[in-house]
Amino acid sequence: MEIGIERDNGKVVGYKIDGEIINGLYITLEFDKVNENCSNFGIQIETPKDGIIAQKLSKRDNLCIVTLKIDKENQVQYLVGNDMSLIELNSMPEDQMPAEFRNMITQAYEMTQKNKLSDFLK
Repeated sequence: MEIGIERDNGKVVGYKIDGEIINGLYITLEFDKVNENCSNFGIQIETPKDGIIAQKLSKRDNLCIVTLKIDKENQVQYLVGNDMSLIELNSMPEDQMPAEFRNMITQAYEMTQKNKLSDFLK
């Protein structure tokens, strides 16, 4: 599956996903799809060191892309929309969504909400 996302230059580019976890939260697990998304959206992520997961948050208007690289062969991306429900996210069991990933997704969600506040203050 693919979602169209507008880049900074106004061009709409396809963002590859494997599925929707909850409303406003999409996951990409396939290695090649994550690499293609990184290439299409200029996301550069370091190689993990000493067993520590490399992570990158990339904000795009009302969306945020969370890229997590576990090791050379395992990586995952979450596309977080500003309409995602934190209540739904936080009610997911640990075996479906580890706390470390949930925390990163929550950070990404908070980044998507900043536009709403700044629009209100204009």
